[in-house]
Amino acid sequence: MLNGTENKLYTGRFAWLQSPWVKWTAVTLFVLWMFFVLSAYYVVQKPSSLDQALALAQNTAVWLDFSFSFPALLRSLLDIAAALWLAFVALGVGLWLLTWLKIHSESALALLLYGLGLGFGALGLLVLFLGLAGWLQPALFYALLIVLTLLTGWKSGRFLRGIRPSRPPTLILIYVGVVLFLALLQALLPPLSWDALSYHLTGPKLYLAAGQIRPGTDIAPLNYPALLEMLFMLAMAIRGDVAAKLLHFIYYFMLAGLVYVIARDYLRVKQGWMAVLFLLAAPLPLILSTQAYSDLPLAFYQVAALLAFFQWQKGENWRWLVLSGALAGLALGLKYNSLITPLIIGVLLLWEFRKEWRRGIRPLLAFVIPVTLIALPWYIKNMIFTGNPVYPFVFGGVFWDEFRAASFPETGTGLGFNPIAFLRLPYDITLGLKDATQDGPVGPFFLIFLPLILVYVVTKLGRSAPRPFFQLLFFALIQYLFWMTGVISSSHLWQSRFLLPAFIALCPVLAWLWQDLARFDHPQFSLQRFVGLALAFALFLNLIIQGVQLLSSAPYNYVLGRDSREVTLQRAINGHYLAMQAINELPSDAVILFLYEPRSYYCERDCRPDIFLDQLAHSEYLYGSVDKVVEAWRNEGVTHLLIFETGLNFLQESGGNRLVPGDEMLARLQNEYLTPVMIGEGGYSLYALKGGG
Repeated sequence: MLNGTENKLYTGRFAWLQSPWVKWTAVTLFVLWMFFVLSAYYVVQKPSSLDQALALAQNTAVWLDFSFSFPALLRSLLDIAAALWLAFVALGVGLWLLTWLKIHSESALALLLYGLGLGFGALGLLVLFLGLAGWLQPALFYALLIVLTLLTGWKSGRFLRGIRPSRPPTLILIYVGVVLFLALLQALLPPLSWDALSYHLTGPKLYLAAGQIRPGTDIAPLNYPALLEMLFMLAMAIRGDVAAKLLHFIYYFMLAGLVYVIARDYLRVKQGWMAVLFLLAAPLPLILSTQAYSDLPLAFYQVAALLAFFQWQKGENWRWLVLSGALAGLALGLKYNSLITPLIIGVLLLWEFRKEWRRGIRPLLAFVIPVTLIALPWYIKNMIFTGNPVYPFVFGGVFWDEFRAASFPETGTGLGFNPIAFLRLPYDITLGLKDATQDGPVGPFFLIFLPLILVYVVTKLGRSAPRPFFQLLFFALIQYLFWMTGVISSSHLWQSRFLLPAFIALCPVLAWLWQDLARFDHPQFSLQRFVGLALAFALFLNLIIQGVQLLSSAPYNYVLGRDSREVTLQRAINGHYLAMQAINELPSDAVILFLYEPRSYYCERDCRPDIFLDQLAHSEYLYGSVDKVVEAWRNEGVTHLLIFETGLNFLQESGGNRLVPGDEMLARLQNEYLTPVMIGEGGYSLYALKGGG
């Protein structure tokens, strides 16, 4: 049945849409499209593999064993407690900031999200200032957190006691609980992911060891904006790296709350939990939540800034623009590419005053000033440390030259201007084709709903949609186009996780579209119910995939104490961890240069990782001959070389890679200047540099 507003929509120029033939043709095409996408997606993203099935069979007897070690279980509980303590303190600080800004909202959940976001951001900036001052001491962090708990804990406690959360349907509650529990088991493992071991945790580890944040390390990502790394460092100082991982896991809950609030309060979706289910149907954010990355906070702050902007639109209270700017500024403290968000909100803000542009100056300043002030510390720090506020891009800086600028980020390897490839992009993203990192699939529903979104926008069927519906689409579109410009240039930038803010913004949109499908219902067939069944089917398969992966890798063995940290690391990153153990047995004054290996977190010596895989090729570019390269290394104090031969072989097989020097140079280096210490263990070889100490 159509209501009065919708009946008006179907008069005049849109009367043809009332034709049963048109309606059922469109419904049939949409159902066929949904079947095509689901089948294509699950052909690529199979529920299980032979290897996983064998591992599952091998572990069956193990996971049925209910024995556990109390100290190990206590260790995991303390990790969780440390992360929750930091979140509790962050909430108190954030609520105090909201009170200072005189920000009030009818939605307690929205205030909770704003408070956590602002509080985490404030703690991160505080750690940055303490680190720059040389005050990175665990005792100081403990004292600081205790004081903040005493000052703001009462506010957090009173606020949390006053929240009356809406209870989802029982089946949804059970499903969400099971999925998040399985993910938590993964999050409680020691750090294993690539970027975490390369710089997300390596930087905080180095800073804590030095007692201060200081320049001079040739790991370029350490000079990116590092708000979350500061929080990781705080967690590592008071507890350890697993507690740091759990901070990223907390942001998944914040994202779920964010899409729920937008769907319920701004898109008027009666069942706001549908937005959360669409989020759960995208495995990518859940997989990322178990790792020490920065993608979830990046998505949270960008979409939360948009949420605060929506609230400003309701009453034009300039304080909401200040909050929106603060959140966008915190996003700029995570990654450079988040600049797109204040630009998008700035455009939306100016559009509001397109007929009276003078009235828009003050609101624009209310938004821009907090963006600038909150983001500025990172860029000033970079300017002082490297000579470039956006290091290493645009202006270069220390450790940077023409060779590295040409090599990173593999410019010229992207799609190029290929119209057919552009049209295929949404399909390729959904199926995970060509993804440079394979961090996880995005799920099928963004692609399933894409034609429906286009129809609603082009035919104006979405006239009944609230204004934020189209603003969310605009936000997602600009994010997508910005991502696509990078993919055109470089295959390295083809990473679905870079589109996470767009996917998060689309979850409430999909929930609204699902609700609006009721307009096409027929007594014999409900398209809305049919799509709901497809969503349930996808969620069920996702749970199977997640369960098989969990049981085959058996992370609960570490949580329950059946496996030690060392055994867990050897099983998960065997070759790499063996290489780090070999390095850690070297003399304490050893200096190890890595070739084709950027991960150095588990190294306990002076290790120089190859963050861009260009260490050898760059040295050849700088010094020419192998003799001068070795001489330069000796002058830098290098005593050993670690060569990740698997990585080198991959680059050699790819052909024409300028990061791989000639065979003659490699042969001379190994034959004349290196003494084997460990050869070929797990794809790694460790050498002593002759004359290097």
